[in-house]
Amino acid sequence: MVVAPAPDMDRRGTCKRLLPLIACGIAATSCMNDAKSWVDDVFTSAPKPRPVEQLVEPDVDIPSRDLFYGVGGKKLAPRTDVAYRFLEKDTSGMSDNFEVEDPSGRRFDAKFGRETKSEVAASRLLWAIGFYQPPVYHMREGWKIEGGPEAGPQPEARFRYDDPTWKGDGMWSWRENPFEGTRELKGLIVMNVLINNWDVKASNNKTYLREGQTPRRIYVVKDLGQSFGQTVQTFLGSQSNPDDYAKEPFIRKVDGDEVEFAFGPILLNPGVGEGIHVDDVLWTCRRLAQLSDDQLRDAFRAAGYSDAEVTAFVTQLQRKIQEGLALEQRASS
Repeated sequence: MVVAPAPDMDRRGTCKRLLPLIACGIAATSCMNDAKSWVDDVFTSAPKPRPVEQLVEPDVDIPSRDLFYGVGGKKLAPRTDVAYRFLEKDTSGMSDNFEVEDPSGRRFDAKFGRETKSEVAASRLLWAIGFYQPPVYHMREGWKIEGGPEAGPQPEARFRYDDPTWKGDGMWSWRENPFEGTRELKGLIVMNVLINNWDVKASNNKTYLREGQTPRRIYVVKDLGQSFGQTVQTFLGSQSNPDDYAKEPFIRKVDGDEVEFAFGPILLNPGVGEGIHVDDVLWTCRRLAQLSDDQLRDAFRAAGYSDAEVTAFVTQLQRKIQEGLALEQRASS
């Protein structure tokens, strides 16, 4: 005999009168969970950190950094005892660039001209205090390209390793970025002023996505070759010149807590160098002050400078660092 379900029962034996109550209970529980989550977010959760780790490495052990081989270390340094295969030529920038490949398949961007030394030294110093940089190296005159239209011995060059795990993801602006107002971004500006990098246009600022690394997205200032010279009020300055680098002071004046630099490239990127305060300068200079004399010398030795040039650059850089550290008295008063 088949028993028909009671009027208030469905075929699975569930009481129809209970269904609305169950639904209300589920909704109420969901609402309570949502409310609890909102309360936790507002009252108990710690504020989410700003993404400055995409701009500056966390927990940098500055005194242990190898400024001769840099971020890529010795293992990524281009070999001098092999011939390179020419891939393509890029003449779009101020310097000629060759894309080349070594016998093991590693690819490098080789830049020629006046920036070959200064870019390596500048990159070493930014990386030394925690800012992300690609692996760059100086190749002395005489390295060779085998076959193709550019075969033969080559002049000195800046070699930048083409890391296959890095994917370019566009440019970033000095004014519109996730780090606006942070000490780290202001510290990066101070660093560019310290090395007299007058080519601070946004097209030199690149973002990358890195496979299997944290953080995945990083923000990089590249093409640092227009450094270690004298900045001017027009489009061009000098680079890689110890005498010019010594001529230009670092800090022009301090007005209250705001620092005004003796920094010329206002036409390239108006506003860069403005709104910097004493603590921003101290942040950068304190980091640089952790570098030993040998580390600073290694940064310039790695760039292929002569001993006399190394001494001249290090002397002037240390002078500027001390000038920045002298602001400590203003910060504490």
